[in-house]
Amino acid sequence: MIYLQKTHATVILIALSLILIINLQTAKAQNTQTVKKELPAVKTEQPPTIDGILNDTCWQDAPKAVGFTDQRTEKPAKSQPVGRITYTDEAIYVGLHLYDEMPDKIVARQTKDQTGLGGEDWVYFSLDPFHTHQYSDRNFFMANPNGTKYAHLATGRAAKSEWIGLWKAAAQIVEDGWVVEMEIPWRMLDYPDTIEPVRMGINFGRFQQRTREHSWWCNLGVQEFRENDGHWIDVLPPSRKRDLKFLSYLVGGISETEMDKREYTARAGGDIRFEITPQLRLIGTANPDFDNIEQSVEGIDFSYGERFVSDWRPFFLEGGNVYRVVGGLFHSTRIVDMNAGLKLFGKVGKSTSVGTLGTYHKNNQNFVLQAKRTFTETSNLSTAFFSHHLRETGANNVAHISGDVRLGKISAASSFTQSWAGESDGRTGNASMTYKGSLLQPELAVFFTDPDFVNNLGFHPFTNFRGGYIQTTLQNDWREGFIRSFYMWLGLLGSNTYDGDVFRRNFGLLANLLTHNDIGMIFGWNGGKFEEYFDSVFNIGITLRASDSFNNVNISYNWGEQADKRLHRVSGNLNLRAYGFTAGLSSSIQWHFERRYQQIFTLGYDFSPALSLGSRLIWQIEGFNIYFALRRSGYAGTDFFIILGDPNAPEFKQRLVAKVIRAF
Repeated sequence: MIYLQKTHATVILIALSLILIINLQTAKAQNTQTVKKELPAVKTEQPPTIDGILNDTCWQDAPKAVGFTDQRTEKPAKSQPVGRITYTDEAIYVGLHLYDEMPDKIVARQTKDQTGLGGEDWVYFSLDPFHTHQYSDRNFFMANPNGTKYAHLATGRAAKSEWIGLWKAAAQIVEDGWVVEMEIPWRMLDYPDTIEPVRMGINFGRFQQRTREHSWWCNLGVQEFRENDGHWIDVLPPSRKRDLKFLSYLVGGISETEMDKREYTARAGGDIRFEITPQLRLIGTANPDFDNIEQSVEGIDFSYGERFVSDWRPFFLEGGNVYRVVGGLFHSTRIVDMNAGLKLFGKVGKSTSVGTLGTYHKNNQNFVLQAKRTFTETSNLSTAFFSHHLRETGANNVAHISGDVRLGKISAASSFTQSWAGESDGRTGNASMTYKGSLLQPELAVFFTDPDFVNNLGFHPFTNFRGGYIQTTLQNDWREGFIRSFYMWLGLLGSNTYDGDVFRRNFGLLANLLTHNDIGMIFGWNGGKFEEYFDSVFNIGITLRASDSFNNVNISYNWGEQADKRLHRVSGNLNLRAYGFTAGLSSSIQWHFERRYQQIFTLGYDFSPALSLGSRLIWQIEGFNIYFALRRSGYAGTDFFIILGDPNAPEFKQRLVAKVIRAF
């Protein structure tokens, strides 16, 4: 009986996948009322000086992007920006005048590049060089009125500036708003290797914190339907030169061992980046240093299974967008030990991207292969293969296929994955359908995971279940009145084990409200059953100065019953910035099976945007850890770190390390 049920589930998933493949091959781009705007590509012989002043001669001849639309109201934006774009064989140049009738209320706090710009005014330029209108091929460049920059490149890049690309931005607040200029070198982008002019996708976006108006030159709507991007026509990008970069590091230090002896360490390593073709990049690492990278801290909140923890190691961030596979099939934190690694990723055609990853350690080797094919602006097919080989236990191999398609506001997706581990094999899969409305977005899905499904490189807290869920979100923004935005999520999930026993019954509600005086409020309830346990947990919380990431305070309280035990948890965060100092306190105390607590205190001082002194203290029932770091990082040139302590140790470690990083 179990075998038949497994077979039926497999057949259903394969059928759904085949239906999607047919749709992928035949679906046409959505016909919308949105008229795609175009800007002609105008080349200049006199590039502008990047100073935040639009008085250069080239701007007079540059085509203008006008007529911005409020993404929520779909009406003309109240504060209309004017954008301009021109280019040379070296770079793309973007200039925008962001008009604002209250320039004294423009919000600009962030001064460090490649950090979040949420909660303040910003402007956005996006470029889709291959004209696929897919997020995976989209590069976007943001700046705030301070000229602080944030870049997201299509494949994903690690944080070193020389590897992201040395692009420029300058901004000034003026009497009728603010002005920004950008210089984006071609060499930091993937683009078609062509001798004929091509068409690229572009867009300009603007967020005004005072009104929370998010406007687009070509309106994508709140759903951000990227097929509505505008066009940059007759662009002739320069011939691509193969680029070779080398990033080296040297670490030396001293630490106290458990036997009260001093231990001296010295190590060196490096990364290499080479362009095999104009669209295909090779990344290699030898003897990587993961010990001195501050990793995320796992929370103390109760969970029936393993909690997800993000990976911030540069080798795995590089090209990360290419290796991101649905369903948690690749979770790079599973790769703990490695002596060397190699990645090859990028385009092998306008509509096909590939990514391979291999790591080596004497006790384990790992291999990942991923490929994605874009059929239309709103349809894709992806395949992947994962192999994890341990010297003692042998190989675990996993093969995956998935597809997604959207017609209008209705989207569908399905996936099927097969694993082989020794003498056992297992499958997992899902299929879903979503309506992506501007206010309401309901979703219906079915899923299964076999008892013997094994993926040692993925994040799968549970196996041996199948079922389905229905959920919906409701969200809206208001430009005037007491309420600024409202978000609500409602979900119902049910699943059984393959033996027919209850695995999970869950009902959840979450509501989030933001007022125009910047107070955030949250309320939620989650209840149901997990195996033999009953749950019912409430959550309330409030945040003051919710949009200010530097100066805010929030507190939340959870109470109820989880795993048949009474639960109380009090959590809070406090963030302050003044005179170059930033401080943050995250505190959580939980009474459940036992009393647990976790306090995380961070303190930093910025001598400049590049040079800072920082520390992190973690105090919890398992131990007490603190470390200090003087760092020069995030900008071009030599980076260095002087670290006292161990960022990721459970307890304070007497350890002093110096690290120097240099790009060539």
